[in-house]
Amino acid sequence: MNILIVKSSSLGDILQTFPVVTFLKKRFPHARIDWVVEKPYEELLTAHPDVYEVFPVVFRKWRKNIFKYRKEMRCAIQKVREKKYDLLFDLQGNIKSALVTKCARSKEKIGTTFSAAPEWPNALVLNRRYGVNPKEPISFQYLSLVQSHFGVKPHPVMASPLLQISGEEKDWIESQLVKGTSYMVCPGSNWENKKLFLPTWIELLKEVQKRKNPHFYFVWGSLREKEEALALHTQFPKNSTLLPQMSLPLWQRFMARMDGIFTVDSSALHLAATTPVPTYSFFGPSNASVYKPPFSHHHAFQGTCPYGQTFLKRCPVLRTCKTGACLKEPLPSEFMKVFI
Repeated sequence: MNILIVKSSSLGDILQTFPVVTFLKKRFPHARIDWVVEKPYEELLTAHPDVYEVFPVVFRKWRKNIFKYRKEMRCAIQKVREKKYDLLFDLQGNIKSALVTKCARSKEKIGTTFSAAPEWPNALVLNRRYGVNPKEPISFQYLSLVQSHFGVKPHPVMASPLLQISGEEKDWIESQLVKGTSYMVCPGSNWENKKLFLPTWIELLKEVQKRKNPHFYFVWGSLREKEEALALHTQFPKNSTLLPQMSLPLWQRFMARMDGIFTVDSSALHLAATTPVPTYSFFGPSNASVYKPPFSHHHAFQGTCPYGQTFLKRCPVLRTCKTGACLKEPLPSEFMKVFI
């Protein structure tokens, strides 16, 4: 059984597709599973133990000038066409992925219905289409689509693949670990309105310190996030570590050694969901019932909008709201409820 997954972006969505791989490998233990993904995320899929071959694409560059990059684009798609597949799952559901799906050689090309697809023309290149419930968690929407194709009643599947890292990296993790309770703190996000105020993090973590006396590990992805993580680290100089920037596989393996992970709605949360570790996450301009990982060991706080905005997935003013009040106004004591 040869299977191709077309899910090119973004990082959080790719991570939320991992349960699909777990389900397919359990159903077809000897299946070859390949994946089409944007090049920046190639290392993540290459490190997945159940993904055989990764086909990198750079749609974000190609779309800037299709004529300039047409030869490069044709070569990338040709590599996909060299393989024959029994099943292709287009879990991206847009026009870009439809180009790959159309050109790939597969007996069955499976995705969402016209009404459920993010961009309806995608459904034109499919020969099997299934609806999804937009109110369900995103990871379950991807999974239920695949399960529906096999006539299986949709049910959650916990994906916990240990991504592949080197022996030296394993030794480095061991050298960083301390005895006792450990929590990783991931305060960063690409969107300012998804973040907590730094003083809120400090008060929140001080309360956690009183209750559990843990060692904190602070992570960051950009220079600005590094400054914020360093500011948190200086508040807990004797029982915290400011970690260096890590690859996604290394970060995931470090997460797997924690007792819990504190984060906002970000890629960090979805990476943590690929481990069995409990998470404590904070949502404001996005809907926790859709984006929080399923299963009871994942806990989430949902902020409310004082201006009356309602939404199914994300707040329509996520990028433009000047106050971010849904996450900036609640007191640390309110956020602590996810930890109780």
